[in-house]
Amino acid sequence: MGADYADRLLSLPRYSELGNAAMKPGLRGVGHLLTAMGHPERDFASVHIAGTNGKGSIASMIAAIGQSAGYRIGLYTSPHLLHLSERIRLNGSPVSDIWMLGALDRYGSLFDRLQPSFFEAMTALAFLFFAESSVDLAVVETGLGGRLDATNILRPKLSVISQIDRDHTKVLGDSLTSIAHEKAGIIKDGTPVVAATGQAATQQVVRETASNLNAPWVEPGVATDTYVRTPLRTYDLHTYSLAGEHQTRNALLAARSAEMLFPETRQDPSVILKGLEQVCELTGLRARLEVFNQNPLAVLDVAHNPAGIAAALNYMPNNGTVHLLLSLMKDKDLVGVMRVLRGHSLKVYACDLSLQRAVSASDLARLLKDYEIDVAGTGSVSTMWELAIGRVTQPDSILVCGSHFLAGTFLDAVHL
Repeated sequence: MGADYADRLLSLPRYSELGNAAMKPGLRGVGHLLTAMGHPERDFASVHIAGTNGKGSIASMIAAIGQSAGYRIGLYTSPHLLHLSERIRLNGSPVSDIWMLGALDRYGSLFDRLQPSFFEAMTALAFLFFAESSVDLAVVETGLGGRLDATNILRPKLSVISQIDRDHTKVLGDSLTSIAHEKAGIIKDGTPVVAATGQAATQQVVRETASNLNAPWVEPGVATDTYVRTPLRTYDLHTYSLAGEHQTRNALLAARSAEMLFPETRQDPSVILKGLEQVCELTGLRARLEVFNQNPLAVLDVAHNPAGIAAALNYMPNNGTVHLLLSLMKDKDLVGVMRVLRGHSLKVYACDLSLQRAVSASDLARLLKDYEIDVAGTGSVSTMWELAIGRVTQPDSILVCGSHFLAGTFLDAVHL
């Protein structure tokens, strides 16, 4: 039953499959859908999150904190790993097949008539679901960019902008400042903004945009690897569940956002800590430096650009070789990734994916060899996993990363 609606939606033009050819930038398309649905996006409060890296984790953290505070929380993220229902959640549970089938019965003819992109259709369905589920707050992650993203039709209570780096440069621009302008496009007149973009130049772009729109600037605070200090409180993260220094920076934005959104957190810091400690259990978040085997250490991550892959590699032990199962998308900064990989002791297993956007294993292997990176094998994800697990010895480790699609394919292949 669930496969029927999934197949119908997945037949719409998808960025993950076709790249830029699937894009319908701007709000006109989703606006027509939502108008025909009775403007469900106006029936719930929301927080809107943009950025290059970390926005999905931050969205899940905010959702988890809201759930720990007792709120009814909707969560919209992308892409999915195993099933598209993961994109739309209510208190951590994916939207049901029954609801999706019913929604498509009601609005299938509308989709047939307007021919939206996959992301436009999913965004409209998510907002309809949140309205009909009477959520207290919807936590909404942008898809690509911000200004022209379908989710930008929202009028949120808070705008959040995470780390900005080079990605999707053909759409968002080649410079960090041009990308920052696109991300800052989610800022609305008079709506508070909290941002930690990672660079002085990008932070300045966001701050100037906020000032021009009379959007109150919310100071995020300071993060280290053990705590986050916001203007209201210091949170000790020694029991924090998501690994990696970058996740501490993400936790800073989530904690500061929670202080703005949930009054309980201002008096009781345990609400924020509970949400951060249980973010995966409360929201279903996966493949963020997810340790799925201890001996040998094996880690799964959705990192897909140079900054993300660098963060994943920096998390791995440095006293042995990292056996890296890798697949990359053609529209990513491949040279930038190669430069990151070249700085580590690696054996790389180039994986084939059934996706037009993915670099073939043979092409990836040639590129790796051009940068004098050791290629240990090429083939399917399951074959490369069997090869790596058969070769790894102490103190070596295994990392699987390069795209969300690789993470999802891996989870399915090894039945995790």
